[in-house]
Amino acid sequence: MLEQMRKSSQSLLIYVLFGIVIAVFIINFGPQSRGGSCESTMADDHYAAKVSGELVTRNDFRYGFLVLGGAQYPAQMAKQQRLKETVMDKLIERELLAAEAQRLGYVISDEQVEDQIGEAKLIGLGYPRTVPRMMKDGKFNYDAFKNFVQFELGVTPQSFIEEQKTELLAARVRELLRASVTVSPAEVKEDFLRKNLQVNLEYVRFASHGVADDVQPTDAEIADYAAKNEAALKTAYDERKFIYEKVPKELRLRQIMLKVAPDAKPDVELATLAKLTAVAARVKKGESFAALAKEASDDPIGKARGGDLGWRGHGATNLPGDPEKQLFAAKAGDVVGPLKGAGGFYLTKVEDAREGTIPFEKVKLELAEEKVRAEKAGAESKARAQAAIVLAKADSTKTLKDLFPAPAEDDKDKDKDQPPKSAAPRAEETGLFSPKGTREGAMIEGIGVSNDLAKAAFSLTTAAPLAGPFQVAGSSIIVRLKERKDPDLAEFEKKKDELARDAELTKWIEVLTDWTQARCLEAKSANRIQINREELRYEDSGEPPPYEPCQGRRQLGG
Repeated sequence: MLEQMRKSSQSLLIYVLFGIVIAVFIINFGPQSRGGSCESTMADDHYAAKVSGELVTRNDFRYGFLVLGGAQYPAQMAKQQRLKETVMDKLIERELLAAEAQRLGYVISDEQVEDQIGEAKLIGLGYPRTVPRMMKDGKFNYDAFKNFVQFELGVTPQSFIEEQKTELLAARVRELLRASVTVSPAEVKEDFLRKNLQVNLEYVRFASHGVADDVQPTDAEIADYAAKNEAALKTAYDERKFIYEKVPKELRLRQIMLKVAPDAKPDVELATLAKLTAVAARVKKGESFAALAKEASDDPIGKARGGDLGWRGHGATNLPGDPEKQLFAAKAGDVVGPLKGAGGFYLTKVEDAREGTIPFEKVKLELAEEKVRAEKAGAESKARAQAAIVLAKADSTKTLKDLFPAPAEDDKDKDKDQPPKSAAPRAEETGLFSPKGTREGAMIEGIGVSNDLAKAAFSLTTAAPLAGPFQVAGSSIIVRLKERKDPDLAEFEKKKDELARDAELTKWIEVLTDWTQARCLEAKSANRIQINREELRYEDSGEPPPYEPCQGRRQLGG
């Protein structure tokens, strides 16, 4: 059919000459072209990928990019949407499926492809589409077809037919996999019930970071943890080793701060300075700097931690230029100040100094302290959450918002100078939501990802509305069912045929994805997938993006 239309369209000589001009134009100036250098003509040396012995050429990649609408994307948007990475994923998937079709004995002829084209249809990286631009006056038109594939897809008609042969081979295996998928009426109903059940939860978050500064592990606890967990601490050190390389001079500091308002009168400043000078005298007489920080400091975080600021570099000591220079000139054990700094006067003790590359042994106890503090803070937040759930169960007439109300406006004004961690736990509300899965797990609106919490949330009833605590992103969470909206079974009866088709499609996509992923990983582990990452470079980028095949289904924008 195409041959007859080709002959009637124009003379062979004009067709050949025109084709040569178009081909040269596309190679030199089309999307992804690299000009007229010899590099652009050596197709075998400049492949896009190799999959189980099959070559995915640069032209194949260009075709895939264009068939997914790549020419319509500005470079920045294409990069944000990870369009080229998606094209590579789909080309690999196509080659794996086509190879399986050939193994099963499928063969696609030119005539089969031409019949498809004659209906103005094509398959682009697994997506069937109808192309009205291949038609004229409601019928297939060879000239319109030729212009479409040459100008919009950057391939010759015969190259397009070869691409479609591969697409049709891959489609045969997709059809086989789809034929194997069945979904029972019970599964359809269960899926409907799961997706249409909605709950609205009250919840209270007890953040462990909110109590971490109140936790003071002893030296013995830190040393014991370090001795029992040295391998884990070494792994933590290796993971953040870059932090400990080429370190500029840092000081381990404790600090007592007395506030002075920006508009304070001179006599107020003098009185504050005198007060801190008296504290300094007590330090000099031998009193514990940490104990005095807890007693006197106006910095709530420092006060809780006995004035411990950890390691601080230049510009992070709360002191300006000359006072900070004075601090960095001090030796370990020196107490410097009082000196005026950001928001008040500071008395600072230099406990240690370091610079250069810091070995593991020098930071082991520091890492251990961090871990012990986190574990203790987690245990404390969990204990507070457990006490809260007991309180809530003791009086079923009260909601979590009754027990843990938001602060009144007056209280907000009172606490405005306090860091967020000091705020008392308060109840919040998710609003109605349905089960929602992500790659990380089940998502709970407003709370985060937790499979355990999700399972409990949709099992709560008015008779048993409370659950928790659950550990989510470093916090202990308790929840109370406020509202439950059950699925409408009458709606299910109306739509069950449509829902069955949707369920089969969803299951087929899962089966296809799992099959492709398994074959891809198998080929990758056998070193039968090679990627030319240069083909993934975006026009506005100096380097190609990071890319690894077989990372699962990559959707545009995800």
